[in-house]
Amino acid sequence: MADLEARYEVVVVGAGNAGLAAAISAAQNGATVAMLEKASHDLRGGNTYFTEDFRFGWESLDQDIASLVEGITAQEVDEMREMVKPYTNEDYYADVMRVCEGRSDPDLLQTMVSESLTTIKWLRALGHQWTPCHKIAGKSMAVVLNGGGARLSDHGFEVARKLGVNIRYQNIAMELIRDARGRVIGVYALTPEGFTRIYGKAVILASGGFQGNAAMRTALLGPEWDSVKVRGVPFDTGDGLRMAWDIGAQAYGNLSGCHATPQDMNRPAYSVRTQPQAEYRRHDYPWSILVNVHGQRFVDEGSDFRPYTYAKTGRVVMKQPQGIAFQILDRKTEHLLYRYTNPTGGKAQSLEELAKMLGLEPGPFMRTISDYNRAVQPGAFNDRILDGKCTAGLAINKSNWAMTIDTPPFHGYGMCCGITFTFGGLRINTDAQVMSTWEAPIPGLYACGEIVGGLFYANYPGGSGMTQGAVFGRRAGAHAAREAKGV
Repeated sequence: MADLEARYEVVVVGAGNAGLAAAISAAQNGATVAMLEKASHDLRGGNTYFTEDFRFGWESLDQDIASLVEGITAQEVDEMREMVKPYTNEDYYADVMRVCEGRSDPDLLQTMVSESLTTIKWLRALGHQWTPCHKIAGKSMAVVLNGGGARLSDHGFEVARKLGVNIRYQNIAMELIRDARGRVIGVYALTPEGFTRIYGKAVILASGGFQGNAAMRTALLGPEWDSVKVRGVPFDTGDGLRMAWDIGAQAYGNLSGCHATPQDMNRPAYSVRTQPQAEYRRHDYPWSILVNVHGQRFVDEGSDFRPYTYAKTGRVVMKQPQGIAFQILDRKTEHLLYRYTNPTGGKAQSLEELAKMLGLEPGPFMRTISDYNRAVQPGAFNDRILDGKCTAGLAINKSNWAMTIDTPPFHGYGMCCGITFTFGGLRINTDAQVMSTWEAPIPGLYACGEIVGGLFYANYPGGSGMTQGAVFGRRAGAHAAREAKGV
């Protein structure tokens, strides 16, 4: 039987935040659009469902922030004014460069930062809403998505449907189709009806990274990554990367790096939206100390606020014996624990009892606590700022928020590493065109979202991945539509 065929002007591979932004943007620019979703309808949307934050530059609460929050009152704006300060594009650019060791592609980063607020307002015009969030120190974000990524995803699919985007579920992209001149003109996909050639005058790859592919993780990240838990869906297996690399797309960025955060040690191997939603994040390590199975500290827990360290802390935990660690704190900071629902571990009235509960040998554990407590320097603890309350004289000092652990009840929670997305991928230009190994755009091929490399190295400022996906998804959709229309 001959292959089935379908024809559109723009074909988008992937249906997460970036894919939805690309499909919607292309449709708004007059193109007929197909969006290929590898998953079924019930499991659609990639990792977007599990997110909540966009990081973006802003200067005015009244002009930039208040308009994002439906029904916000003048009193609420005044209350926010007491809690948050502007986060400029310059602040944003500097933060990414700082946590990524100065290695982010400056052109891509400048585009992402300078268009971040414009893109957020575009999303607001599509019906997405934000809500104030200024209780978590160091977030650098005044608002978060109202309803989180779940609502962003569901509403995005509805917007795309109303704009005429053909959302094709269980369509697995296998190969890029090119014409005799080397232009990408479609995707060869496995669908429920069989292999199908889905033609388009431009193709946008928004199929995510390779965090769901154990073989690619092992080959590119390292052998210890073969059995790591995936903090998200299992469908991001590097299909788009493989297809693009097969036709000469340029590999780019931190291919051995990833966003990997501390998670509950007993979290599932991956997450899908049909599972009962549980909270597995163990992100409040800055207010604690971390010890491995030998009861030893191994990292500066207070080097910076959580949004600037969590993407690398998971990797440090993974390198510990058995790939696990324990977060230890006491009554003085227990009020700072956020979303610790049914954590593995618990509370005890003595440190010896806590060690036994966690399966730690009491002797080394108690020595670590004793040495740490003696090293804590005087000063005022303030979780809202980098307070400089540190330790001195330890092999690994804690730079901020160092509090003695001596007041029961004592808390201990088991953590492992959960990989969220990979940092390396395809090289694009600022128009989201995929670049070839011969330093020219591949005609008809665009990319956006986690499949793009070059923006994040070694670490990651929280919320920037969602912004990258939306900014370059919107740009990819607009440019692909114009190319398809011959504009």
